[in-house]
Amino acid sequence: MTSPPKNEKTNSEAFRVSIGFVEQIKINSMKTVQAAITVNIKATNTPSNDIDKGRLMASMKNTGRFIYSLVCYGAGVASLIYFILFVNDLWLPQTVNSIVPSSSLAHVIIINTLALLLFGVQHSVMARPAFKRWFAGFIDPSVERANYVLATALAISGMCYIWIPFGPIVWQIESDMGISLLRGIAFFGWGFLFLATFMINHFELFGLRQTFDPMQGKPVPDATFKMSGFYKIVRHPIQTGVLIGVWAVPLSTASHLVFAAGISAYIFVGLYFEEKDLIKEFGDTYLDYMQRVKRVIPFIY
Repeated sequence: MTSPPKNEKTNSEAFRVSIGFVEQIKINSMKTVQAAITVNIKATNTPSNDIDKGRLMASMKNTGRFIYSLVCYGAGVASLIYFILFVNDLWLPQTVNSIVPSSSLAHVIIINTLALLLFGVQHSVMARPAFKRWFAGFIDPSVERANYVLATALAISGMCYIWIPFGPIVWQIESDMGISLLRGIAFFGWGFLFLATFMINHFELFGLRQTFDPMQGKPVPDATFKMSGFYKIVRHPIQTGVLIGVWAVPLSTASHLVFAAGISAYIFVGLYFEEKDLIKEFGDTYLDYMQRVKRVIPFIY
């Protein structure tokens, strides 16, 4: 039997080697792809990746809380403006002095008492440390103040909205100069209140700082005792501003008189309990402050 030519045998062997080489490349490529997939899966499940996801979720929650506190802040400012216009008888369809269809005296007493209680109870209960500790079990601590601001805004708005104006005129200033003077005094009081909020920390008072700092990676700030600006003249300048604003009016009906008296009574009762809490929190520092600075009226009370 005749053997194949040598060159044909050589070509056949070369072809088999080439095929084997290609097959080996395929096998190695498959192994490389499988290894890459395995590494990628492992990388996806590494603790560092879980940490990144946790940070992203925490960042999103902090941002959401800050946006919520901004909404509460807006509601708080809007309700304060509504309250000022209502009690000073300015530009609203119905104010504390508006003439409305007469209601029975019993109906007026019940509704207006509920209106004042709505604000007083909410403002007092939610400000107490015991309530704050209880409420903290249901919410993130950073939004506690924002919730208080929102609840106060709803209470103030509700109080003004359901109030039933009543009764005759108690006093009325008719001269333009007298009206302008009293309007000026009232706006001085509201300006006094507004500036006083910045002499402690306006944004902390309204609950914004408590949500903004965590969003920046900072801890929620602790309460600190501050005595600057108006706080060197009276201990509670915000309440001083309210008292000036609600009483400095050129026209007062029986309705305004009762409304202003109710707000004033709440302020003095509320400050009694607030200062008891402040003494517990700041101790001798606040007691010394009480000895040196009057409560709401400079040099008098």
